[in-house]
Amino acid sequence: MPNSATITIEPPHPATHCLIWLHGLGAGPEDFAPLAKHFKFSESIALRYIFPAAPLRTLTVHQGYQLTAWYDILAMQPQRIINQQHLQEVSQQLQLLIEQQMNQGIASQNIVIAGFSQGGAVAYQLALNFPQALGGLLCMSTYLLPASLPSTQQQTNLDILIQHGRQDDVVVPALGEQAHQQLLQQQYNATLEYYEMAHSVSPSQIKAINQWLTQRLQ
Repeated sequence: MPNSATITIEPPHPATHCLIWLHGLGAGPEDFAPLAKHFKFSESIALRYIFPAAPLRTLTVHQGYQLTAWYDILAMQPQRIINQQHLQEVSQQLQLLIEQQMNQGIASQNIVIAGFSQGGAVAYQLALNFPQALGGLLCMSTYLLPASLPSTQQQTNLDILIQHGRQDDVVVPALGEQAHQQLLQQQYNATLEYYEMAHSVSPSQIKAINQWLTQRLQ
């Protein structure tokens, strides 16, 4: 990873910052790549967007139907029971992607991780367990898997923004609130925002993300 389906959008000048955005179950990088044109930053921010693609997997909860998925879901309760090995594998691959950006001259503090739905669960796993400081973590309409929260906080200064739709019937709002409370208990700097929407991304949410990113990308 990145594989051939990954979408990378380069800034007009050599990149100084990077946003890695992970899509949800059954989706692809093309679902979120168009959002890049809606974000506006100062000319001093040369932001590289990377939208990785999840592999095609057989989903247990979908009676063996194949979908793009970061990991197999074994049961919904509503907290997902998942194939933990899949999560570890994709997290390791994405960690290499972060390290690749660092090797290209982008400081870890200038790299932000974002994820929607299943991609958000992977973003939690990736960012909370990354050994170096990151620029921020954006988790949309998602959940925090128990094994993804380290017993000892590694990202002591990580800013985390959680966004959730009040009408979300795919990942219920209670799971977003649960993640928020767990992070606060571990002394993370986590903020939870609700939006009047279902399992989606809204224009007001995009505006809020732009403002949050502007504060992170300095």
